[in-house]
Amino acid sequence: MTEPSFRYARRADAPALVELIERAYRSPETEGSWASEAHLLKGPRTSIDEVLDLIAREDSRFLVAERDGAIVGCCLLQGLSQPGEPNNAAYFGMFALDPRAQGGGMGKVIIAEAERRIQDLWGANEMVMTVINIRTELIGWYERRGYHLTGAALPFPFSETSGETTRDFHLVEMRKRVG
Repeated sequence: MTEPSFRYARRADAPALVELIERAYRSPETEGSWASEAHLLKGPRTSIDEVLDLIAREDSRFLVAERDGAIVGCCLLQGLSQPGEPNNAAYFGMFALDPRAQGGGMGKVIIAEAERRIQDLWGANEMVMTVINIRTELIGWYERRGYHLTGAALPFPFSETSGETTRDFHLVEMRKRVG
């Protein structure tokens, strides 16, 4: 596997990021794989407006992984704590991998880079994420990367466009100390 190069997203990347996120989370291309949530949600995962807003925020960065000139993965990083606070944390979300790159170790490389970047960006020593509680294979994947369930549960943000096939799930929080 050729190692990817990393950079932060620019406004011009928004359409490609939205396409990648939609393909990774909810497309027929990934349906049935452990990485997909298409069996739970049929609506859009994000939008151009949401991605542009996140790119513009001071406390957010989309980390983009490229290989051979193409975007193969991304994730959202957001600073959560104020500088100087103990246990400064950062949120990790919208983790998306090109379906053709899944299963080859690229996800491990991207999450490791994200862990390094939050330390550089915000001095964060903890990465926090939320995962749908019934996505046990995904939770297991994160646990093998050193993340642990905190016991915190949050309601899933159902909306008119989420296209849920059921509502019998919620989000669980996972954390990892980094650095």
